[in-house]
Parts: sequence; structure tokens; C-alpha cells
Amino acid sequence: MKLSLEERKVLYAYGCTNHHNTVTRLKWLTALAVDRTSKQKLLRLTQKIDHEISESNYQAFYFYIRSQMEEYFNARNHCRLVEMTTDYEEDIA
Repeated sequence: MKLSLEERKVLYAYGCTNHHNTVTRLKWLTALAVDRTSKQKLLRLTQKIDHEISESNYQAFYFYIRSQMEEYFNARNHCRLVEMTTDYEEDIA
């Protein structure tokens, strides 16, 4: 199953190792969302998780997503650190 970065961030923030609990949380988030496009995106993600991933495979999938997102956040923080410590000076001659 392919997930967008936005969907992975939602799973990283609101997912857990239990398939049923994650689907229930996503349904509650969908109900609480105010924006129509946000509701549609959350509902689509909930349906993907509920229908495309079996409960037996979900835990491995969840840990894979967690590790990917931790690598993403570490790389993003590293890039920000490099940008903050690098002086960009152009020589105009």
C-alpha cells in the first residue's frame, strides 16, 4: 500500500500497534475534522488502513511507518541544523 507523506504523518501521530484502535481513532478524527477536504483525506486513510491491511500484518506495517517517519524527521532536523550553521556569502566582483 502506498501512503503519502501527509498520511504517514497522521499515522505517526495518531496510530498505535493495535489495528482496531487505530481505525477507531482515525474515525474519530474524521468526525472531528471541520474542513471538508480534511474529512475526505482522513476517511480515505481510514478506509485504506481498514480494508487493505489485515490485522495480522498491521503491527509490522505500523513499525515500518514509524521507522520511516523517524528517519524523515531526523533528516529534516539535520538539514535545518546545516542551514542554520552555514554562512552563505556571495562574492560579487
